[in-house]
Amino acid sequence: MRLSNLTATALVAAVSAAPTTPLPYIRRATTASERLGLTWLGGNSSLPKILILYTGGTIASGSIYGALDDTQYGQLQINGEQIIARNPYLLNNTQLAVSNWTTEEDGSTGTNDALVMNMTRFAHDALCSEDSDIVGAVYTHGTNSLEETAFLMDSLVNCGKPIVAAGAMRPWTHLSFDGDANFFDAVMLAASPEARNRGLLVAFNSRIIPGYWATKLHSTNPNAFGATATGDLGLFLNNLPIFYNSASQPLFKHYFDISSVSAYPSYPALPKVDILYAAREFDGKLVLDAQANGAKGVVIAGTGNGGVPTGQEEIAEALQSGLQVVVGTRSPFGPSSPNKTPTYAKSGFVHVIQARIMLQLAIASGMNMNQTIDLFEGGLRKAMGQPWSPGL
Repeated sequence: MRLSNLTATALVAAVSAAPTTPLPYIRRATTASERLGLTWLGGNSSLPKILILYTGGTIASGSIYGALDDTQYGQLQINGEQIIARNPYLLNNTQLAVSNWTTEEDGSTGTNDALVMNMTRFAHDALCSEDSDIVGAVYTHGTNSLEETAFLMDSLVNCGKPIVAAGAMRPWTHLSFDGDANFFDAVMLAASPEARNRGLLVAFNSRIIPGYWATKLHSTNPNAFGATATGDLGLFLNNLPIFYNSASQPLFKHYFDISSVSAYPSYPALPKVDILYAAREFDGKLVLDAQANGAKGVVIAGTGNGGVPTGQEEIAEALQSGLQVVVGTRSPFGPSSPNKTPTYAKSGFVHVIQARIMLQLAIASGMNMNQTIDLFEGGLRKAMGQPWSPGL
């Protein structure tokens, strides 16, 4: 149907005269805090922003059995905001935002590799993006696997900003709860300019421990953590961090590209890697069983300097069919030294628990066995004058 000139003119006039509703103004996020939807606690916007990655653990757990119980707790739980509220001085020194990483099914994040990987990617985005306005991060964690998360994050987040692990050995209902002091120390450490470029740090029992080397050395004592290859980096006096030396990193440390790891088909789950414990009459069939059960790699806690007393034929068979193998030492200190002509990797100074994480990241990054050998052994071989040409 054609409109007459008069009708068309009237229609245009009517449309022009109709009231217009302005489009809503959408303000674009200008900082990582806004983009990630973080809500900051504390009224002083000039104070440093510290991201709290809350993952539960003993530090968030209480007991219904009274103030003396430190073994059967867990029936009571507090959240990240409640942990902050227990420390009234925190907001005099920092701004804090809580990001929750617990689940109803799994409880503490430390029980789930995929959750930890997602949390690590979130932390990388929050701290390392160009729009980041965040000084550092603290993650609360159950101590049973705190060191595993420490090594994973330390291997993937590399922009100089501190990430600090905090936990507790006693529940918050206990008469000598250690979590309040550990958490306060961790926040002060993450806010300190002196903590930059030192890798991930563990704040525990007034000590500053390098996350790369940290391991749990005691099952119940509040002084639970130590380093397998170095000493402490510093301590806390008046709950403020004091370092012994200038900032540095482990010589043989390798940073993995988080984008490459995230491209692995099972992401956020990492490749399945099992740990086997070697002893006299070690059964090499355990290696084949692990592979048959879906493992892409195996870390063996070897005897002494990384020895595997038996089972070499089964290990060779598994290697031939694509399994990657790393052998560490079951000893708490000292290296697992390279073999002259390797067919599998020796873990060097990397402890067995951390070697599992490192092998997962290597496989997720697309490394083959020879590349994994060079990853674990290359720096140590150079230092000890024992070269090897892997033919990568």
